[in-house]
Amino acid sequence: MNDSLIKMLILFCLHRIDAQRTIYSIFHLLKGKKSAQTIQDAHFFQLTNLFHTFTDLTRIEFEELVLEMEKQGFLEGFPQQRFRLTSDGLNQMKLFFEKQPIPKSLNGWKFHQVTELFWERLSLAVQVVSHLKSWDSKFIPIQRKKEVHFWLKGFIQGTGLNREELGVKLYKELVECLEGYREIDPSLLVLRLTGYQIIGLTSSQAAEKMNLDNDTYQFRFKGLIHYMLETIQANPTDFPILRLFVTEDKENVSLTHSAKKTYDLIKKGFFIEEIARIRRLKRNTIEDHIVEISLNCSGFDISSFVSTEKQELILNAIMASNSKQLKQIRQFIPDADYFEIRLVLTRVGEKV
Repeated sequence: MNDSLIKMLILFCLHRIDAQRTIYSIFHLLKGKKSAQTIQDAHFFQLTNLFHTFTDLTRIEFEELVLEMEKQGFLEGFPQQRFRLTSDGLNQMKLFFEKQPIPKSLNGWKFHQVTELFWERLSLAVQVVSHLKSWDSKFIPIQRKKEVHFWLKGFIQGTGLNREELGVKLYKELVECLEGYREIDPSLLVLRLTGYQIIGLTSSQAAEKMNLDNDTYQFRFKGLIHYMLETIQANPTDFPILRLFVTEDKENVSLTHSAKKTYDLIKKGFFIEEIARIRRLKRNTIEDHIVEISLNCSGFDISSFVSTEKQELILNAIMASNSKQLKQIRQFIPDADYFEIRLVLTRVGEKV
């Protein structure tokens, strides 16, 4: 456990944050907490890829890991639950990821809402199509959710293909999609698939088969699924069957449900106060939504909330403070409120 993946990821995140946030900001990030602060941190510190990657991690486990790394001399504590890496911690982290790089395809923020659903649909479709192709209808579905079964019925009917054609085309597209990826062994996924006279392995069994610990297996598995999602969305005409597995709202795919409602009202011309009244929410909550929208929708115009002149002044203050802490930035421009600073940060985001 001295160089376990989760510990090295915590060090990686701490190195990016550089004591500008508390240690628990990393816990919320890895868990995938959909709070305004966590979403902003993921973008500001270039950690969107790690969002929602360790959802089973408990607070107690996290605290024990941090304490253990502090005892090992990897971390140095500061007031207000802030930490920085020591030189030993930095070297340990760099060595680890030189040998086991974070998958480039990993994109937890972009795909956290669809990763599990895509896998459920894919695994069930492979099982069912395989049995249909072999004219065997007596099997127990690998997925139990009724909504996934309902989707599969519509999928099979919607393709307009007979069982033989569907099996051939689905197999061909899967091979084409997976063969294009050299970073992660496709066996991580293939070993899990159930088909006619083939029983897929559980995640723990697949990890053992590939001589990986469970954390590393799950991490790479998500990276592989994210690669498939990215490839299918970027090349839908090349994958006419697999693209049907992807539920996509191109404009709002990464927004939380509540932020989507606020965005709809903004597009209708409502102001912050009006939206707060209509939705019976506090102004601060609506402001959080607007920051979230700005982070995720590149074409969103923030000039309705912060004039272009003030944006320039705030940008200069951000550069002068050399920080992403709101209090430090505001010392350089006291006439700007925190909401305005947060909005401008969404536009400079990962550049500062």
